[in-house]
Amino acid sequence: MKVYFKNLDGIRFVAAFMVLVHHSFFFKYNYSPSISFVEKCFEHTGRLGVNLFFILSGFLISYLLLVEKDTTGTISYRSFYMRRVLRIWPLYLGYGLVLTFAAPFVTQKLGLGNGSDLPTMLLNCLFLFLFAVNFQLGFVGWNQGIFEVSWSVCIEEQFYLVWPPLVNIFRKKLKFLLAGMFLVSILMRVLLYYILPAVRPPVPSNQYLNINYLMLFDKLDLFGGGLFAAILLYDYRQGRYQELFKKLFQPGVQWIMTLLALAFTISLVNPGSGEGVYLTFFDHYVCDILYGYVVLAAVVDNSVYRLEHPLLKTLGKVTFGVYLFHTAICQLVLKVFMTKIGHPESRLLYDVVYPVVNATITCTVAYLSYNYYERWFLLKKKKWELVKTRI
Repeated sequence: MKVYFKNLDGIRFVAAFMVLVHHSFFFKYNYSPSISFVEKCFEHTGRLGVNLFFILSGFLISYLLLVEKDTTGTISYRSFYMRRVLRIWPLYLGYGLVLTFAAPFVTQKLGLGNGSDLPTMLLNCLFLFLFAVNFQLGFVGWNQGIFEVSWSVCIEEQFYLVWPPLVNIFRKKLKFLLAGMFLVSILMRVLLYYILPAVRPPVPSNQYLNINYLMLFDKLDLFGGGLFAAILLYDYRQGRYQELFKKLFQPGVQWIMTLLALAFTISLVNPGSGEGVYLTFFDHYVCDILYGYVVLAAVVDNSVYRLEHPLLKTLGKVTFGVYLFHTAICQLVLKVFMTKIGHPESRLLYDVVYPVVNATITCTVAYLSYNYYERWFLLKKKKWELVKTRI
């Protein structure tokens, strides 16, 4: 059985682009700050882009596992994990090792930071191979040369590790599994935000906040949002919820929800202040509703989205590289702008040209990586596909 979801390559690239734009404005802030309105627009797009990634991953993986379970009667763990290894590990480990051992020397030569000694490199390498960079950032702390951007990749791999057995076991009780995911996220936030600080005040003051943000249990409600969307679509394609989908995904409703999601993404509509109780307990649920709807709107038969353009499909395929490469490229490009061009007061140069150059170079590098490195592993991945898919 072949499963194909239209428009999701484009959605995947949009998520990566949200993160790239955020970091473009973040890295240049001290040298060339933008006007407050522009800074506000891109202040949260990085975090929200990662949230969209988690929802999208929860949706795609859950839907495929549901199809496999109901088609074959079980889930092949070996095939699932081999597909994930061949898709994620080559670029993650290859690029991660380059950054771990080469980047500290490059950044020191360019004046972007201090070099790392060998023990620090080996420590970074250990957490890299354990897919535990998020634990390193949360409990050990940041150091020069750490593969920092990979923290979210590590969370995804930790989720992939436990998700097939859970879906296999709870196939007939997915509502309980979904409720459990949301409950665990809430209870851990209560523990880390309210109980532990009262018993043992953190040092530094944001320690528990950082730990919570970097752990899988904080993202379970985002993966759960993806699971919920997958359940709805799967049941719809089995003949249920026909009237509900017809009403919820009328073209006018799709446009309204899409514009609302866009306004939320660039902070034109903000349910909270971006911190405090809202960010702790409600931000993920707003993302689940808005981004979960966008994902479903992209794949329904009467979708108003037109993202099947060859360029967008290509960019969607190389999104993993875009995400991993972009932080280093943004910093290197900024160094060139600072030393060769200057004029930090120019809004055209630093609010328009600089992000465009970042995106262009990053996408080009990701494309080359995909076609001349990752593709070799992806061709081997096909032999492990029990459910034929193009997602």
